[in-house]
Amino acid sequence: MHEYGLMQDVVSRALQACAHEGDRGIAKVRVEVGEFAVASRESLETAYEILTRGTPLEGSALEITEVPGRAACPACAFEGSAADVGEELSEPPALLLCPRCGSPLLVTAGAGIALVGVQLTDRGTLETEGRVRGGR
Repeated sequence: MHEYGLMQDVVSRALQACAHEGDRGIAKVRVEVGEFAVASRESLETAYEILTRGTPLEGSALEITEVPGRAACPACAFEGSAADVGEELSEPPALLLCPRCGSPLLVTAGAGIALVGVQLTDRGTLETEGRVRGGR
C-alpha cells in the first residue's frame, strides 16, 4: 500500500516534532496531500491509525488538506493542473507527459505529502514544514 509508506514518514516526523514536549498530549496532526501523490484519504487514515498505536500520537486526529496538482513543460512552456494533463490518476504515474508536445512534465505543486503541524491538547501548536517522500 502506497499510502502506508507515505504515512510512515509523516508519523516519524510528527513524533520527532513532539519529542521534547514531555507530558503534553497530541490532539491533531495536520498534513497536506498533493493531487499527484495519488493517495486515498481512507487508506491514509487507516495507515495513520495503525502506525500511531502505542505512540504519543495514538488517539490523535489526522487532518488532511488536499493540494491541487500543477505541472509545467520545459520544452513548450505548457502549464496546467492535473485535469489539464488529461490523465485519470489512480496510482502515481511513472512519468507525466505534456499534452501539447509529449515531453516529460515537471510537477511544480501537489506532488507529495507534507506534515504541516502538530496540535497539542493544550492548544499549543508545533508548526512544521517538510515534504515527505512520495511525490516528484
